[in-house]
Amino acid sequence: MNAFSSLFLLLILAVTGMPLQADEDISPPLTISDPYIEMRTGPGNRYPIFNVEDRGKTIRILQRKTNWFQVQSENGKQGWVHKQQMQNTLLPSGSQLQFSEQDRSAFEQRKWEIGALTGEIKNAPLLSVYGGYAFTKNISLELELEHSVGNVSSSDLARLSLLMQPFPEWKYSPFFTLGAGAIQVKPNATLIDPADRNNALSQVGFGLKTYLARRFVLRLQLNQLVIFSANNEEDQNEELTEWKIGFAIFF
Repeated sequence: MNAFSSLFLLLILAVTGMPLQADEDISPPLTISDPYIEMRTGPGNRYPIFNVEDRGKTIRILQRKTNWFQVQSENGKQGWVHKQQMQNTLLPSGSQLQFSEQDRSAFEQRKWEIGALTGEIKNAPLLSVYGGYAFTKNISLELELEHSVGNVSSSDLARLSLLMQPFPEWKYSPFFTLGAGAIQVKPNATLIDPADRNNALSQVGFGLKTYLARRFVLRLQLNQLVIFSANNEEDQNEELTEWKIGFAIFF
């Protein structure tokens, strides 16, 4: 449980809390080619302008948050400048600064995706991590590990799924999954029969992905699971519904 929690929290911090480092080298000085640039006290238009640097002066990039760059001027002042002004600055070679962006088109062409999700299965909270490889922009193969803790038992689940995403270019892109795997259920020690159960399972699912910014994706998913009985009696198969939401990064 601790490993799943740690991975999930690290991904949340990466998306919401930690500053994103600029793709560019922070050491070279950049020369301002616009008449001036405006430096704000924070990364957003709601923050006031406290300093203006004129054409010909140099700045250095310290860090990046989405479309805002924290820079340092020649006299040591630090402030935030929008990407629109930064892309007109010049490198020491005299060429214009270029950004290496992971935009929506990069999302559509991704090869690898990893993520962490949280949700609920059979009224029990769950945490899951997954990794996927895209054969095409519409078809991916995913391996998922999941852990859930309930009042009567805990479970560990592993499954391999085929994901079909017919419209990756849509802002809210639907996808469908079909998979199979295994589940291990561990009853609480207080129960009369605390023996673990290991069963095969199948899964069909539906979900939505939406591109957030740079390398990050928000994912919502609803799955229907069938847990097969160990004695192969069809009337003892168990059907479960689970839902999950979380973040993923692609590359």
